Amino acid sequence: MQEHKLAELNKIIEERIRSLREEVEIATNVKLNPLYIIELKDEIVSLRWTTRIIRWILDRAIDGQQQLGVTKKRLELEDTKKFENMLDEKIQELEIELEDSNTDREEEILVKEIGTLKCVLGHLFNLKPGGDETRVTGIAQADNNYQQAIRLGNNQSRSRMDIEPEISTQIQT
Repeated sequence: MQEHKLAELNKIIEERIRSLREEVEIATNVKLNPLYIIELKDEIVSLRWTTRIIRWILDRAIDGQQQLGVTKKRLELEDTKKFENMLDEKIQELEIELEDSNTDREEEILVKEIGTLKCVLGHLFNLKPGGDETRVTGIAQADNNYQQAIRLGNNQSRSRMDIEPEISTQIQT
């Protein structure tokens, strides 16, 4: 029996969360940049939100299978569309917050959260048969932008670390 697409997506996300937890543990033990660790934890929070939504939809789907005349495939498509719409709404909310953000740090967090959710959407389209190629291309571009934002953020973190000793010296004098 074929597994529900959202259940497959949930497994992918759970694996990513496990990987991020391991990375946080390693980064903490090695005492890497605290901002990097916070960013990893923020990504975990975003992904946990998506898993809660998926579980909620799947739980409702189990209750909804009692409907007469509705095929299992149709219910799955409705569930997947419901999840996609919820992600789209959350992304739109975050994009509005991004426009209103006041600090570089806040912008960086929002860009990464948007990128994480768009990446989840990309995985969802990979699981859907015959997904819209235009949207997949858009999501791939968003993922590319997300990766660039991460690199930019890491470079900014490194440059902050480079000037911290200089600032400390200036403060002490």
